[in-house]
Amino acid sequence: MLSFHCLKNLVFVGSHLGYPMDRTPLGGGAMVGLQLLRHWARASGGVRLIALGSGPEAPAPGVEYRRVAGEKEPDLVRMSEWAYGRFCREFERGTTAFLSERVEELPPASTAVVVNDVAEAPDMGALARLGYRQTTLWHVDVVDFFNRLYLGRIVPPEKLTRAYDRWERLGLGGLLPEILKLVFRKQKDAVRFSGSLVVPSRGMKENLLRCYGEPKLEERIEVVPWGVWDEGGLSEGGAETEAGRLRALHRIGPDTRVLMTLSRISPEKGIDLLLRALRLVEQSLDADLCLFVCGEPAFMRGASYAGKVRALAGRLRRTRVVFPGYLGPERKKAYFRLADLFVSPSIHESYGLSVVEAMKAGLPVLASDHYGVREALAESYGRVVSYASGRPEAELARALQELLGDPARLERMGALAAQAARGMDFGRSAEKVLSSALGLL
Repeated sequence: MLSFHCLKNLVFVGSHLGYPMDRTPLGGGAMVGLQLLRHWARASGGVRLIALGSGPEAPAPGVEYRRVAGEKEPDLVRMSEWAYGRFCREFERGTTAFLSERVEELPPASTAVVVNDVAEAPDMGALARLGYRQTTLWHVDVVDFFNRLYLGRIVPPEKLTRAYDRWERLGLGGLLPEILKLVFRKQKDAVRFSGSLVVPSRGMKENLLRCYGEPKLEERIEVVPWGVWDEGGLSEGGAETEAGRLRALHRIGPDTRVLMTLSRISPEKGIDLLLRALRLVEQSLDADLCLFVCGEPAFMRGASYAGKVRALAGRLRRTRVVFPGYLGPERKKAYFRLADLFVSPSIHESYGLSVVEAMKAGLPVLASDHYGVREALAESYGRVVSYASGRPEAELARALQELLGDPARLERMGALAAQAARGMDFGRSAEKVLSSALGLL
């Protein structure tokens, strides 16, 4: 437990706070923010915790919650890119005003500000001028994400950031669409004005160093892999009973090979690539296959992508594809017990929270070669495939055929995955972030 001799304030800014996360599909970054607050409320003596969010309910006992969104509760799950951009600006204005108007109540000398997502941050320059020390939690490198998803990474992200700098120097920044300002300007401000940048992987740190030349940036970036926490939910016996019911419901027999993926249903998650890979697997592997695609469509193209995914699933002939929807902690435990292999086929992933959850549940992992998962998986319990060949579905298919053809190997890998996950303690990571944020004071 961390303790402090004098009262300090920590203002935690997270637009996704205030929603019931057991049934709201808002993604891993939102869940990390919620778990940080819960951990700090239990363990941080002498620190006043204040959370700023947009949802209707307090995120955790012991935390002072302030809703700073507009009068109408935003529908975060169904936003388009443009609606999301407007929401980010509204939240930026609300959180900036909250702190600007409370300088006497929350003196900058004793108040740390922690921002849970860069795109939805306050006006960090304005807060820096008031004297507030700020820590940013980088769940996504927004420039890299934008580049991969919308531009196919045809140019390195560092070239994009330099091009944006030149555009601004010419005085043309105001002509850009709002969504591009969020991508480039907000991220640049976060790099410039953060006393500490907390990233979940070394790969993300290296990417930021290539993109930005801010003073002393390397020493301001701290790599903190999130690890995994105990979500509670069903007991072991209860989870097994529910898993038995699901096996009967979905006709899962002793010879059925069960795959599982767990994420938002969103283009960057690469679920379409997995389904195309399974079409190739069906041509050569004589096995009863079942795939659980767990999750709900995300905002920004999620609904249209979900339609594409379901259409691809309908073309499979020997693989049953089941869409259980969003899994809260209780249902998640049961579904993990069904699977032989967890698959993360993402085009972009900053860390891979669901990968670590699957490991904790004793599942081997097949994942695409993104920098987040690369640092979490070892060959003894994971398989990483590269998409560099330009035929990702073929690479996934080869790995699936190899792993599914050796059930004994999968079982050994799962046991080693569970052992590795036991050393990935979220509590240690939460304390590192708290210590780093308060250390700026």
